[in-house]
Amino acid sequence: MQNTGLMLMVALLLLTLSGCAPLLIGGAGAIVADEVVEQDKGGDGLF
Repeated sequence: MQNTGLMLMVALLLLTLSGCAPLLIGGAGAIVADEVVEQDKGGDGLF
């Protein structure tokens, strides 16, 4: 019984992480773009 619960929790965790991956990648891309603009033009960057 404990094995089934553990496997269910792992499956739910994997589905949650795969659903959030685009948000994490998009957020990282925005941070990199902000840093590039700051280095290129100075000031506060995009945000």
